[in-house]
Amino acid sequence: MLLNNAWGTSLHLLAAAARPSLLAAVSALSVVAAPAVRAAAPDADSAPAEVADEAALRESSASTIIVTGRRDQDRLPDMSGTLIFAGKLGDVALLTDRPPVATRNLRVALADIPGILVSEVSNGSWASLSYRGLGEPHESWNVLTLQDAIPAVPDMYSYPAAYFIPPLELVERVEFIRGAAGLLYGPQPGGALNYVMKGPRREVGVEGQARLTVGSFDTVQGLGSLAWSNGRLALDGFVQKGVSDGPRQANSDSDQLTTRVRGHLMRDEATVTVALDTYEGRFGEPGGLSRARFEADRRNVSTPRDRIRLSRLAPSVSVDWQLDDATLLTSRLFYSRFERESWRQAGGSFGQPTPAANVLVRQLQLFETAGLDLRLRRDFGAGGRHSLTVGLFGHTSDAPVRVDKGASNSDFAGTAGAVSRVNRSGDAAALFGEVKLDFGDVQLVPGVRLERLRQRVTESLDLGLGSVTGGPPGAPNGGLGNRRNVEQIALWGVGVTWDATDELRFVANASRGFKPLLYNDGVTFQAGVDAAGTFEASYAFTVEAAVQARPAPPLRLDAGLFRVTLDDQVGFLAGPLPAAPPFGAVGTGGARRQNVGSMRNQGIDLAMRLDLLGPDGIGQAEDVLRVTANLQLLDATFTSGPAEGFTPQYAPAHLLRATLSHIGHNGSRAALTFTSVGDQEGSDNNSPDFFLPGYEVLDAQVEWPLGAGFLVGAGINNLLDERYASRVRPGGGGGFDPGLPRNVFLSLGWKG
Repeated sequence: MLLNNAWGTSLHLLAAAARPSLLAAVSALSVVAAPAVRAAAPDADSAPAEVADEAALRESSASTIIVTGRRDQDRLPDMSGTLIFAGKLGDVALLTDRPPVATRNLRVALADIPGILVSEVSNGSWASLSYRGLGEPHESWNVLTLQDAIPAVPDMYSYPAAYFIPPLELVERVEFIRGAAGLLYGPQPGGALNYVMKGPRREVGVEGQARLTVGSFDTVQGLGSLAWSNGRLALDGFVQKGVSDGPRQANSDSDQLTTRVRGHLMRDEATVTVALDTYEGRFGEPGGLSRARFEADRRNVSTPRDRIRLSRLAPSVSVDWQLDDATLLTSRLFYSRFERESWRQAGGSFGQPTPAANVLVRQLQLFETAGLDLRLRRDFGAGGRHSLTVGLFGHTSDAPVRVDKGASNSDFAGTAGAVSRVNRSGDAAALFGEVKLDFGDVQLVPGVRLERLRQRVTESLDLGLGSVTGGPPGAPNGGLGNRRNVEQIALWGVGVTWDATDELRFVANASRGFKPLLYNDGVTFQAGVDAAGTFEASYAFTVEAAVQARPAPPLRLDAGLFRVTLDDQVGFLAGPLPAAPPFGAVGTGGARRQNVGSMRNQGIDLAMRLDLLGPDGIGQAEDVLRVTANLQLLDATFTSGPAEGFTPQYAPAHLLRATLSHIGHNGSRAALTFTSVGDQEGSDNNSPDFFLPGYEVLDAQVEWPLGAGFLVGAGINNLLDERYASRVRPGGGGGFDPGLPRNVFLSLGWKG
């Protein structure tokens, strides 16, 4: 008990220290780091997997999770900077090996990551991802999303919604760490997804690129980037602007602007990177469709006035410092301000048109978060063969909510009166450590992470909406909520690798994960959706083992088994449901959000890469013709709780992706990607009204150099025009979200 109180107090003090004046702290870190850099230098995340790769590693980005100079860049290295990957399982999707992925098509971009499910959002407003059936994919709340190893979500603990997707044309690779990700980054049992951006430029000189893309649905997208370096100081930045009318008859338009500016100070033993990211997105929300309306016309609209605005401002400072030959220090100091503003017409129902006369309800959520991630790696033993990493992490957030009722269906200011006011805040802190013990062919990696999380949600106003066609808000909805929550969690894991031969490796891992409560657990603003008054946090335990083999130079095979248990999963049961204290009755198309029980998900992951032609395939061709494929077979079921015996939502029995790609030595790229997803349940009690039939989609892209730095590209998404929906939502404005019909794009680019 004494030990528990001691580390809990320490973590609380760390989190409290992170709250005041983050921007001042960012400036202070820059000032403090600069003198150290004069005596120090670059190679931040460049712990080589092989000594022969040292020079190649020094050309890699200092702000990535994974750095490796080996040919197999889609493998995790054993070490990368202060991160240990030996004994863990994960995947890397190299976007530089395919044509640029236009219009943020995550189905294509993530095709080389086995088992990650893309629940497609037709207006492209956010990413909805899940893994191994571990929870509803809506806004990727069960997967931690990062950009260059820094969280890219409103709040990584209490609101980890993936509202931001960087321009995929500028992403070098996407890294995904499976169940053991909790030891590296904290919560989310569904793993961690990191977008690694290109850069910084290390060669002396300047380079730039520009791209204009036009496509179906009046889509126009422009991208420009510039990078400069004198070998010691590097600057880079980009701006991307995209507009589209969207695939639906009305109100599926989008307007997005993404920018980034970075500066890198690179010395012999240290690198300092200062970055500023901004994002602004405005989207129409055409609403979900009933099954009958979807089958009649997938371009139908249910909510012609609903809108959403997303905004992100995110400065950060990263320092990577090689203190001596055996010691590396990394720090990441970050801040973000997210705004999520939405307008929804009141009184909608599942899959049906909302009456035109109904008023708008405006909801504004603001998230201000700050964090500090400090890690130290020390190599020890003969030749530095063993490695110890220790670190501490602090995080704080403030997230008020305002809900106002409009006086009409065109009142976006909410002038009819305040409906709700909620203050939300939280802080978290962690101490963690791992050690890699290298015994030659065998590496053993035990680790532990101690987390302390405090959350508070306090209502100061909670009124009924009143009439959906006008008038002020109604009477109070009952007592004002005041929820305080404190969690102290010990996460642990152990991994092992065994290199039986140079071409055969066995990897096994057992890890504990944690899914904290969300700010909006127990609070709902959506018609037709009821929420439990109290929730329990979820805990996961993952055991997996895999073999990674190269039986012949052109062929690589991965095969693995996994079993995940997740206790007290938070999900929803679909209506109709009778009243049952403390719940009211729920009609057809509605839902109750609550802890739905404990699940057991198990299965097989298979992956293959075969070079049919060069460099290791048949003949001595300079170009590469490659086939990659991966398959996840999943058996998922609830073992206890209200959903006992049911299949968890979004847990298809199979998920298959295969890509035939051409990688030309002259810079040409072509890819044909096939996706097959099995039947899915859209609710945890398997209501037929939420059933999602399986589907198959084929996508094709090509880019070809014209000379003088110019390139032309083209693509056809959903080549066979499959009619499908991979997403369904309950309540008012909910329903089936149609997948995009066949659509095409053309692009003209320049690099120089």
